[in-house]
Amino acid sequence: MGTAERKAREKLIRHQQILDAAYEVFNQVGFFAATMDQIAERAEIAKGTIYIYFKSKEEVYFSLLLNGQDILINMLTDIKKRQPPPDQLLGEMAKTLFRFYREHTSYFRIFMVMQQEDMQAKLSPELSQQINDQATMILNLLSNQIQIAVDTGAFDSVSPWHVANILWGSFNGITQLAITREQLRVGTMDTDDLLSLCFDMIHRGLSAKPQAPNTTANPQRSPSAKQET
Repeated sequence: MGTAERKAREKLIRHQQILDAAYEVFNQVGFFAATMDQIAERAEIAKGTIYIYFKSKEEVYFSLLLNGQDILINMLTDIKKRQPPPDQLLGEMAKTLFRFYREHTSYFRIFMVMQQEDMQAKLSPELSQQINDQATMILNLLSNQIQIAVDTGAFDSVSPWHVANILWGSFNGITQLAITREQLRVGTMDTDDLLSLCFDMIHRGLSAKPQAPNTTANPQRSPSAKQET
């Protein structure tokens, strides 16, 4: 390995080291209470080193969202590799999204903070584009699987892209509702059951139904009908 390659590798390692430390700090004290000093201490580096890689605490925080999106992209890609039967594709997508939420809830908290108007202004154009590109990749993975179900007749003829957006929007809406209720301490909700019901309703709406026979076209003449002369 040459000097340039070694330095590039070391830079990537340090970048991820900072993100790993930040993830722990943000989970422990929350975004607004967290400080760059705490992140530096957890990463065992000087605070100034963080600013070599990130311009602000906000950039560190939202860069973590890229990690979460990468995890989900890999999980959805696994569905494509396994090639489940078309009529089971929506169920497989639902189970994957459920598992991602249960195992990586913190990333949804990051997404919620990012939706705040003042936070949007602190996103660099480059980081915003990266996040949007990954979100589009997630939607494409969902859309491509729905297209398979449509092509094989498991689903009625619909726009896979529209359905992917409905799935993604429903999923994010329910999970954010659960997190908000938790933050407001207004009682917990069984998120898994609510998500399961939502996806089941969508599945039933999409499932191809046999066409009923057309009883009005070309009616047979009744034997007792009077013939015209």
